[in-house]
Amino acid sequence: MTASRSVFVAASVLLCCGPVTASPVPAAGQVITEVAATATPPAGRWAWPLAPRPPVVHAFVPPESTYGAGHRGVDLGARVGDPVLAVADGTVTHVGVVAGRGTVSITHADGVRSTYEPVTAAVVEGQSLSAEDAVGSLEDADGHCAPAACLHLGALRDRTYLDPMLFLTRPRIVLLPPLPSR
Repeated sequence: MTASRSVFVAASVLLCCGPVTASPVPAAGQVITEVAATATPPAGRWAWPLAPRPPVVHAFVPPESTYGAGHRGVDLGARVGDPVLAVADGTVTHVGVVAGRGTVSITHADGVRSTYEPVTAAVVEGQSLSAEDAVGSLEDADGHCAPAACLHLGALRDRTYLDPMLFLTRPRIVLLPPLPSR
């Protein structure tokens, strides 16, 4: 492969898929909560947790370090009281209050957890849900969308944060014409 073709292929991958980054190597005994900008999506796509399909107010922004600044989910525009729906079949594994906000987590068959906040829960731990079943309703909580309301949707596999948009949307595939041979 020629140097110009290699550059073209690398640029195509960047345009299509975004930058590829290496994960930090933890020190012995150090616990790291990783954040991944990309991941293999589950077998089935997620349904939107609000109907109709909401606008994305804040996108996923992975932090540069474990406890660094970032946005570990997406914020979806909504109104207080809107029904919040399960994104996929799963089991409720957490219902509670974190930092004064109602939260719900659902673990799906592929091991990914979807998280929802601020939510007044209509479910209990251990409850099985199907995609688009009611999880609860959007709470009135001061947050980073104020004065508007929004639902924060997160996605985790083990301790790794994932971009929920990978599960909600199809990736955009761009086919480029081949370079002329020299």
